[in-house]
Amino acid sequence: MKILPILYLLVLCLPNWGYSQQRPENYRQALQLIDQEDYPAAMELLRPFMDDQAYGNLAGYATYHFGRAALGNEQLELAKATFEPLSRQGTKDQKENASFFLALIDFGQERYVEALESVARIESKSLRMEGYKATYSFMKFVPTSILMVHKDQFEENYGLMLALREKLAAQPSLSSAERLVYDQIEDISPPEEVVNIPEKDERKEKNQTLDIALVLPFNYSGGNDVASLAASNFVFELYRGMIHAIEDVRANGGKVELRSFDTKRDPEEIEKIFNDPFFTKADIIVGPIYPEEIQEVARFAKEQNIPFVNPLSNINEGLSSKDEAFLFRPSTVSLAKSAVEYLKRFEGNRVALAYSGTSRDELLAKNFETFARLGGITIVKSQKVLPRDMRAFFDEVGISDGYSAAKADVVVIFSDDPNVASPTFSLVESLSTSVPILVLDSWLFFNFASYEMMEAQDFHFISNNTPNLASEAVESFRNSYFDYYKTFPGLNAYLGYELVQWIAQVANAEKGFDFKSNLNKSRYIEGVLSFGFDFTDESYNKYVPILRLEQGAIEIE
Repeated sequence: MKILPILYLLVLCLPNWGYSQQRPENYRQALQLIDQEDYPAAMELLRPFMDDQAYGNLAGYATYHFGRAALGNEQLELAKATFEPLSRQGTKDQKENASFFLALIDFGQERYVEALESVARIESKSLRMEGYKATYSFMKFVPTSILMVHKDQFEENYGLMLALREKLAAQPSLSSAERLVYDQIEDISPPEEVVNIPEKDERKEKNQTLDIALVLPFNYSGGNDVASLAASNFVFELYRGMIHAIEDVRANGGKVELRSFDTKRDPEEIEKIFNDPFFTKADIIVGPIYPEEIQEVARFAKEQNIPFVNPLSNINEGLSSKDEAFLFRPSTVSLAKSAVEYLKRFEGNRVALAYSGTSRDELLAKNFETFARLGGITIVKSQKVLPRDMRAFFDEVGISDGYSAAKADVVVIFSDDPNVASPTFSLVESLSTSVPILVLDSWLFFNFASYEMMEAQDFHFISNNTPNLASEAVESFRNSYFDYYKTFPGLNAYLGYELVQWIAQVANAEKGFDFKSNLNKSRYIEGVLSFGFDFTDESYNKYVPILRLEQGAIEIE
């Protein structure tokens, strides 16, 4: 439902006015049932009293309360059909209150002109101010272009003007028309009743449940619903792992609720999502993933003081300006630092660096080169590579000709591309001597290389929230996941499971649900499937052990 939660409607504290003469018992009982949120029963009791031939003035009041009950029961079209006649033919109070509720319904269904017209019809100052507040609460998530269209016709609506001013102020650049409007409304001073809109923390539901809002692009490549998702969809795989963790947390006595929302890689869709009532109680948002989505989520998270976690990214650039933003995985900075520190254990300090052309890998290579220079490590070659380049890369650093002629003591490869890994494995296997090769942990999950070969050929793996595949917890997860889904989990399923377990360790009934504060107080956090986390003074996981294979098991070096 795209309407403000009923809780917020009650907070508005509209007068529960009614028929002033002696009221029949069933009528009084119906009003009590509305207060008790038993809306269907209330509606049944009110129906007979809506006959104006039999009950005169009482019928108008019964109709008004019937509309309230229909709205509480989420029967929006019925509520609208009930309020519309009252807004034209009722008493003055009935007309005004009916107009207010019609505005809420139309806002929730994105009929903005109708909603704004309903607010404009309200004459009562106190109720009109509530209409302005409702306007702001809905329209602050509406695209700037829509707000601009309605500005001239409804410029007396302070809620609309506040929403438009916020949107324009947040834009990095303004068109000439937008600049003109912004100059006109920059210094508006709305009445105190309008600007005093409750903050998120003031109206957040207090409960003992960890409420997680999952905001991800399930249909990132098209489609409209979950039924169209393929099993290979990486977001769907992440989601499956999270659902599995939710069940395990509950089985161990934890109270947790997860609600999922599909962004469809559409920033305007995200604006609509935030009208859902679940966000009045959410403790944390998981998502989004893509850069074009982050701005909208970051703005909402800042306004409502809700932390949000990118579950998959390693790119921390820009996070410093977003106090509510976290990465679940290590940043490119922590990955690069750990790799450089590890290389200091080797006698030779000459490194050949290859990296893929993704934004993450290019940034990771840049950070690595910076820390390497500071650490006294010599980079003899740094090259962005395609799969076909790997043989030439090894030739140019002299490794394919034999280790004695090598120009590099260690090879570092930043890539999650299996098409880069495959020729690398083949080339390294053909060498007569062993060369230390440092790669990302994703290489452990490629199905074309055995652990025996990777162990024998001296591969080392940079942990990126790596599952400890030799642990009993991982084995238990694999088996239970297979029993339920009839397939073994992929890397994203492991990450989804571990993500929920990590959140549940940080925010819970015992510690409280202030995720950000609790995380800042924590030091090393032991992982359930992974090797652990350290978010000390950072917004990303700093714990990046280097791993290697020993007798077929992953060990920390």
